[in-house]
Amino acid sequence: MQLQLTKTLLSKKPSSQSLFVGLVSYFVLLMVFIIDNQALSANGYQVYEKGQYWKAFTTTLMHGDFVHLGHNTMFFVTFAVLLNFYFGFWIFPILSFLVGGLINLIALKVYGPEIYLVGISGVIYFMAAFWMTLFVGIERQMSLYRRLMITTGVSLILFFPDAFVQNVSYLAHGLGFGIGIILGGIYFGLKRSDLRKHEVWIEKAPANYDLEEYIDQLEKENCGECHS
Repeated sequence: MQLQLTKTLLSKKPSSQSLFVGLVSYFVLLMVFIIDNQALSANGYQVYEKGQYWKAFTTTLMHGDFVHLGHNTMFFVTFAVLLNFYFGFWIFPILSFLVGGLINLIALKVYGPEIYLVGISGVIYFMAAFWMTLFVGIERQMSLYRRLMITTGVSLILFFPDAFVQNVSYLAHGLGFGIGIILGGIYFGLKRSDLRKHEVWIEKAPANYDLEEYIDQLEKENCGECHS
């Protein structure tokens, strides 16, 4: 008997609770932007010369202007909801916030001591890469080639710049993306068996059947058996 994979963890629709987490997280960014407390921002001198390492984490919440914050809004909320729902509170917001601090610590060490680094863009690149790495590992209804092509295409279209702009930290973006791939791969390796538990396999549909119609038929049959 040949079996066919019809559902994975990613087949589930995100819950309203995860949407709430994403919106609250964005509200925090918005409030920090409105308050505009420059003591939360960081440069290399403050972090490494004055020992204010905590600023590498708080500066993630800061943004230069409303346009800067606006550009990050859709991606941040989307990936916040996805990571929180499918992989839990420890991935977003906990791990995402910690990785944001790590990105800034590395970038500020490379940049000159007078360079300020603000914004959550590096974290968004981490979140996106983490998500796409898990997508490749989980979504096995598609061939590996197709999964890789989808994630590569999305990465090039959404996250590779058309032109390089001054005052944008491409180092932070690259660090976030790279760390996302690495930690996503580690997470998948550690959680593979748990992630696989969400898979639903059915007997392969006959050649003349549409897959969705075949699944509906099986569900009706099972429902009939439950009430017999």
